[in-house]
Amino acid sequence: MATNTLLQYLQSTDGDGVALGVTPSNRRQVERFIASAAIAAGDVVCLDISKTADGDKSLFVKKADTTGGATTLTIGIALDAATAANDEINVVIRGFVKDANVATGGAIGDRIVGSGTAGRATQYSAGSTQAILGYQLEAASGNEADVWIIKQY
Repeated sequence: MATNTLLQYLQSTDGDGVALGVTPSNRRQVERFIASAAIAAGDVVCLDISKTADGDKSLFVKKADTTGGATTLTIGIALDAATAANDEINVVIRGFVKDANVATGGAIGDRIVGSGTAGRATQYSAGSTQAILGYQLEAASGNEADVWIIKQY
């Protein structure tokens, strides 16, 4: 089911001063999908356009991998893991993601795109044909970085 963005909660803490964290009301949008295969939390995912049924093309996701045409349509970052095909997972399609799978390097503000490593984003380079998925919010270390996802889906 689609989340909506009509309500915007403009508080950073609850009534007791406790930080609210990153939630849909704090401008992160999450959608639920079905995994076509195992996916780790933090992986970049794409729509599985290799599915036969047209409706399944926007229902199933897999690890994004730019070496294959059917896995280049990146839409977001897996919020949790799918251990096998047909597991349901949440995917951040807009907003903040902590510890996303991003190639080591880059800097704050670098644009990220899908890469040839399944499930991993990389820093955008001139001439890339990949759509910008988001921005790094820190330098990636150990193939992880906090990112801001731009809505693609």
